[in-house]
Amino acid sequence: MRTKRASPMENPYAPRQYGELVKVTERVYLFRNVVNSTVIIGDNGVAVIDTQVNPVMARRLLKAVRSVTDKPILYAINTHYHWDHTNGNAVFHEAGATIVAREMTKDFMVSRSPRQEAFLASRGFKLGDAPVLPTQTFAQEMELDLGNQPLHLVHLGKAETDDATAIRIPAEECIVSGDTVMTGSFPIFGQPVMNEGLMANHDWINTIKELRTYAPKHVLPGHGPLAHDAEMELLIQIESYFLTEVRNRFEKGMPLNALLTELEANLPDWIRDIAEVWGTPRYAILRVYRGLIDDMEPGWQHLKPSAIPAADAESLSQKIREFADFDAYREASEEVEEGNDFGLAIAILKTATETYPQLPAAWTAYAGLLIRASRTVSSVLEKGDFFAEAKQALNTALELNAAYAPAHLLRGQSEILSAHRNGDAPDDGLVSIHKAMSLGIQGTQLAQAYFCIGMAHRTNGNEAAAKAAFAKAIAADARFMPAQLANMV
Repeated sequence: MRTKRASPMENPYAPRQYGELVKVTERVYLFRNVVNSTVIIGDNGVAVIDTQVNPVMARRLLKAVRSVTDKPILYAINTHYHWDHTNGNAVFHEAGATIVAREMTKDFMVSRSPRQEAFLASRGFKLGDAPVLPTQTFAQEMELDLGNQPLHLVHLGKAETDDATAIRIPAEECIVSGDTVMTGSFPIFGQPVMNEGLMANHDWINTIKELRTYAPKHVLPGHGPLAHDAEMELLIQIESYFLTEVRNRFEKGMPLNALLTELEANLPDWIRDIAEVWGTPRYAILRVYRGLIDDMEPGWQHLKPSAIPAADAESLSQKIREFADFDAYREASEEVEEGNDFGLAIAILKTATETYPQLPAAWTAYAGLLIRASRTVSSVLEKGDFFAEAKQALNTALELNAAYAPAHLLRGQSEILSAHRNGDAPDDGLVSIHKAMSLGIQGTQLAQAYFCIGMAHRTNGNEAAAKAAFAKAIAADARFMPAQLANMV
């Protein structure tokens, strides 16, 4: 499986801009983030379409809205039921907005949430409280008016989800597509464990074609920059490629694992060169395959091959032969990791946890390696394989010894850096960091703790407090490079 590394020039600890408000027309804005939201202004008030991935990001979106208008927020519209588009509903409900969606969307936010939450938990995500449900619903289409700014909400057909809603803004010649259109990176064609998305019947392609019959000047997508004809043509091209290639192999009787191996090894360059944020070719293959087997095996697909690299059994056996203690496993893993053979390094430490199952240090070292190895993949969902396994390892370490400071420290760092990447609240991570400090740490571990506190402050936008914490980290251990990098910006 091909991986895409971040540019070596990027500083992962630098301050981040969480969302950018892009002016599309005088009265329409796209809030660009990993997940997009749209702001539409009328004479009487505002509509916000899709409410962001978490309440913290929703509050940032609300602040962005207030930077361009003080008119009341009349509606918050959900284009579909997925958590990353609905988790900020509570923030806009509290701001006075009526939450609007299709009846099917409201139903799916309840009926499909257990399966969605299970899938996302398996990728390492914590979803928090259930989103506030819509209070105004419709079946197929609805008209709203913001005051000299009519909105036409319509179900054009199935796409990433069965409940997809598009919002036409006729006066602005714009359409908000939700995840029917995604640009700028490889699309996520639907969760493979769900029986929806890129199916074998071309429904999604037909929905895109239906959207294009309105000849919009701009399409505001669920993910990525503004879409026009070229971007929609590329999306159709990608979908057509996987529908054709997966079906050809399926009809030859090729089992899924063989199909994945062959198709991933032979992807054309124009597919390989597409950046990955959420979706990946592997997810596309799994999604199409699930649709093809539905007639023979009705129900849900549970298979999702892990992105965690594996090691050759013989290489592992030769490497760990005659190891006398855990330190030998740790040192061998570090040596292999320096050569970027993460598959073998992970296998060594996993074997160490099996050899020394009562040793918290083994489980914590294994978790730390998994977190570092997650940087070798680009997709947020593929990184989740590493984070979920690391979380289980840390849980085991703390079950063995609840006062094991290195496990608390690593848990806190993982949660805080995740909050920094995703624009979420770092509070849970800080609890773990302060627990580690209360247990008595010093040297490099103390530097790590102060670095994490600094990153939590940076995530919350308090740069003065962040810099002060980084200075304490450097004072504790001047060689601790993450603190040095964080303090450079």
